[in-house]
Amino acid sequence: MVKCLLAFGRQTLPQVTEVDLNDILRGEMQMLKRSTFSKIRLCLELEDSLPSIRGDANALTHAFMNLCVNAVDAMPDGGTLTLRTRTVGKEGVEVLVEDTGTGMPNEVLAKALDPFFTTKAFGKGTGLGLSMVYSITKAHHGQLSIQSEPGRGTCVRTRFPVSEAVPQAPEPVREPKAEKDHRALKVLLVDDDELIHRSSQMLLEMLGHHVHIATSGEEAITLLEGGFHPEVVILDMNMPGLGGTGTLPRLRVLLPSTPVLLATGRADQAALDLVASHSKVTLLPKPFTMAELQNLLELVGH
Repeated sequence: MVKCLLAFGRQTLPQVTEVDLNDILRGEMQMLKRSTFSKIRLCLELEDSLPSIRGDANALTHAFMNLCVNAVDAMPDGGTLTLRTRTVGKEGVEVLVEDTGTGMPNEVLAKALDPFFTTKAFGKGTGLGLSMVYSITKAHHGQLSIQSEPGRGTCVRTRFPVSEAVPQAPEPVREPKAEKDHRALKVLLVDDDELIHRSSQMLLEMLGHHVHIATSGEEAITLLEGGFHPEVVILDMNMPGLGGTGTLPRLRVLLPSTPVLLATGRADQAALDLVASHSKVTLLPKPFTMAELQNLLELVGH
């Protein structure tokens, strides 16, 4: 979130490369398919040979995932989410994210891109999602428009300039790496932030693990006392109530030898002391990438 806020303020791109938008959307669709959106029908309509653009693939991935999550939230009773690409003229490409959800009235649509504006319940949204999408689009010299109508869904259209062809040296041929046989783990994810546990659940399921979510330390302890036995626990440090500090000692009584990843965006002395005072606890600094999470799970899973 801090990285996104900094990018929002600067409207700059930390890493610019040639980006294939079709590849990004295929990755988004794979992530959504492995999530729990069972009521949502997913459609992918990509134009063949879509021209590439110059941009930051990570920022664009974050932007489109925000749009997809918003679309899913707008379809609580089910519907269709469509990701579509197409060429516009000779110098532009478009990405459309369309849903058949509740839609927005004009008064909400007029404020949709305003920072911190949200119609979600308290604690369910920051109001920064669409603002960040708009900021990322502008940083790519693009344009964003939203069409929406109550009861008829929403279409978010982003348009980007086509990359100018730049001759590149051919990449050296690399031998394919042998894939490791990753063991599927039963993971208990304890975090009170909906955005965090939703995105973390997607990452974990993409890695092939089975995820159970608790939104507080108290809920996690109740699960464990009820007989649930995870193989790994990802525990957020900063939560209301018991929090990570109060939950970890109780968790250790119930699960003396289960590995715990203590997730925190502030690796201060309190977090380091908590890790040092309990066995099989590893610090997981936020924000973490899928590769970092995968490496830690491989270490603790053996």
